[in-house]
Amino acid sequence: MITKHPDISIYSITYFAKLAAFGFAMFTVLCIAPIAAAQSLTKEADLTGIYERQIVSFWHRHGERHDFLGVDGVRIAAMVFPHPGSIEGIVISSGYGESLIKYREVIYDLWRAGYQVYILDHRGQGLSERLVRPNEKDQADPKVVKRLHDLGYVERFEDFVTDLKTFVERNARPNNKRLFLLAHSMGGAIGSLYLETYADDFYAAALSSPMHQPDLSPVPPRACWLLRLGPPKGYAWGQRPYVESREFNADRDMTSSHVRYQILKRHELQRHPQAQLGGPSFNWAYESCRASNLSVKNARRIKARVLLFQASNDRVVKAVGQQKFCDAMNSSHAGSCRLELMEGARHELLIEKDKYRNRVLKETIRFFKIEGR
Repeated sequence: MITKHPDISIYSITYFAKLAAFGFAMFTVLCIAPIAAAQSLTKEADLTGIYERQIVSFWHRHGERHDFLGVDGVRIAAMVFPHPGSIEGIVISSGYGESLIKYREVIYDLWRAGYQVYILDHRGQGLSERLVRPNEKDQADPKVVKRLHDLGYVERFEDFVTDLKTFVERNARPNNKRLFLLAHSMGGAIGSLYLETYADDFYAAALSSPMHQPDLSPVPPRACWLLRLGPPKGYAWGQRPYVESREFNADRDMTSSHVRYQILKRHELQRHPQAQLGGPSFNWAYESCRASNLSVKNARRIKARVLLFQASNDRVVKAVGQQKFCDAMNSSHAGSCRLELMEGARHELLIEKDKYRNRVLKETIRFFKIEGR
């Protein structure tokens, strides 16, 4: 025989049942759903079919433009992807010549993993304002206009860092309890300098092929001054304006993923020609050489834990700089930097084949989940 407790009524049982159901639902939304989303990242085989229908559609539904004025009043293009109920955000710092439109697939996956996402186009590239413009006389010459529009230029590398700080303070920090940084290539150098300057802004950072030592051959990494020999606003040796991408070559390009190359490096730049950028100027090369050396020298100042992804077949940045960066961090705070070698991968890890790209994103999301506890 079952004895009923005199203080428990059918109403209280119903109440507790509803409370338990609500608790399980919240647990699913906050814990299970993000993990499931992280395990079901987009795949190359599906990308062509879902890109416009799901990813671009998501972009238009959830993305918000938040352009702002950076250093010296330069207009910086930026986007925010709010996530209802989320108190954690990921800020993306992109690489040279990149634009936020190239990160549509990455942002789609990060948002589905439960994060609010923030991204800006660094000054002088993407959809942001160009820093070198034609004078009134040259505005009538389309070749001159294109040559100046496509020039990769920055006055001071630290301006990138200051712009990023402005964006974080305006858009990311007010709406999140915890912030994480995902940075690629040149954006990795920017992100490293940011972490060294503003040590308390991010809980953790994932760096994809960070530019801790760009390959500026034949200029040695400690001889940045040689890049002062050319005109600051002229194309560096062997560089030129943007040229339509030639046919994909898995042995030559910065990614071995044909489908992502076609969609994210060709189609999107054809659709947004204003985002096209050519080769760097002498001043960009000099500033990048100087800043990358500085990012390694001051790595000991970083407080946040760092997960660094190194591509074994990288022809853009050198592995030795990334190793020195991690070693410097770990010499100051043991275990603060973990270097993950991606054997066989090329520089563009975030648009690589699934076996590289999805490993990077899964490990990044897992890393952020652990560091955010």
